[in-house]
Amino acid sequence: MKKLLITLLLLSPVLGFSQYVQIATHYDAETTSNHIIYGHINDYLYDSVRFVTEKSTDRYIIKENMTPKYVKDKLDKVFSKGKLEYVSRTNGGYVFTIAVVDNDDDTEVINYCTFHVNAYKQKITEVEILKGE
Repeated sequence: MKKLLITLLLLSPVLGFSQYVQIATHYDAETTSNHIIYGHINDYLYDSVRFVTEKSTDRYIIKENMTPKYVKDKLDKVFSKGKLEYVSRTNGGYVFTIAVVDNDDDTEVINYCTFHVNAYKQKITEVEILKGE
C-alpha cells in the first residue's frame, strides 16, 4: 500500500502538468491578410466556415457550415469592388480586417471583411462582410 501511495505521489506532478494545452499567443495576421489579398484564402480557411453578411443597418444574414469554395467566391466578388488594405490596428490578434476602398476616392470604404481565427487550429472559422461608411 505504501508503494502505491508513493508511486501516485511521484506521478501526480507529471499528470498535473500534462493537462495544460499549449496555445500560441500570437497570430501573424498581417502576413495572412497579405496572402488573402493575393487570392490565397483557401490555405487559411477551416473546413466549414461561418459566413456573416450585413445587408442593411442592424440586419445580418448568418450562414453556418459554408464550404471554403463558397466563401472564396463571395470574397472575390467583394474584393473586385476596389483596392484592398489591411486595416487592423495590431498585428498578432485572432481577429483581423481587410478594407475594400473605392478606387477613385481613398477615403470611402465600400466594405470591411473581418476574419476570425481559431486559436487551436490556426485557421479562419468565421468571415464577416460588413458595409463601409
